Amino acid sequence: MRILVTGASGFIGSALAKRLEAEGHDVAGFYRYVADGRYDYYQLERRIVGDIRDPYDVAKAVEEFMPETVCHLAAVTPVSYSFLHPIEVTEVAYIGTMNVVHACHRCEVAHLIHASTSEVYGRQQVFPIKEDAIPAPLSPYAVAKLAAEEYIRFYDRTFGLPYTIIRPYNTYNRSNVEKEYFMVERAITQALLDSHISLYTPKPVRDLLDRDSHVDAYVKCMGNKRAIGEAINISLGKGHRISDVAELIARIVEEETGRKIFISWDMEPDRPYDIGTLVGSNEKALRILGWKPLYTLEEGLRIAVKEWREVLGV
Repeated sequence: MRILVTGASGFIGSALAKRLEAEGHDVAGFYRYVADGRYDYYQLERRIVGDIRDPYDVAKAVEEFMPETVCHLAAVTPVSYSFLHPIEVTEVAYIGTMNVVHACHRCEVAHLIHASTSEVYGRQQVFPIKEDAIPAPLSPYAVAKLAAEEYIRFYDRTFGLPYTIIRPYNTYNRSNVEKEYFMVERAITQALLDSHISLYTPKPVRDLLDRDSHVDAYVKCMGNKRAIGEAINISLGKGHRISDVAELIARIVEEETGRKIFISWDMEPDRPYDIGTLVGSNEKALRILGWKPLYTLEEGLRIAVKEWREVLGV
């Protein structure tokens, strides 16, 4: 299958591109930057450099490669960053998606798989969250992602567009892109380097999914006619309090290194846009995609610790 991956240099995009090539697909990556390996963590042979916000760049990439499937992952993903740079984040998530949609329609792409986010749900009262829950986004990033979803649906209603929207929950193990700035990554790297985990707050409950399970969902979606026109959660399906996750990471690192790991919390006042609980149902993913997580939380964290030890050389 000919597959174009936007955001192919990112956390999930690079892992997805690597797997697709390993399975024998003809894969091209759409990149904003490629310079001496910067932002290019998996070296695809076919690399198309452009700006997702530029309709000409996107149209040219799709027209020249003529993919059967476009897996659209390009985004500026840190939620906190979106409060400081809402226009940039919105342009990438919304205008970028518009450009991808138009190019897919013109070139009659068989399947557009769009990466949305569980952040569109915001604060909910019923858990696990199902796909028909009313969205209540609480950040510029989440608003932009929801707007992108709505544009895809509008375009399908108006012109016809074979699409699937994937809503991933919190995914961890960025060892492949060596990014230490998210909760699980911070905890693992702090434990390995400093024997001390220091995090913001122990209270939130999160649905944490490992990187490889996340990638596996996109693979199972490709060519799946039952997924057309659907929005599908990708989640572990279980919530874990951040304090419990930190304790589990500490225990794993202690077992691996023989060093005692200490945990502390900043305990600053809650921010107004914080979501206390974010736990998703994965029933639809199992029913439509035949997908389920590859690992339990502990199994996934053990893999993450092993990979981070290799990256950090400890």
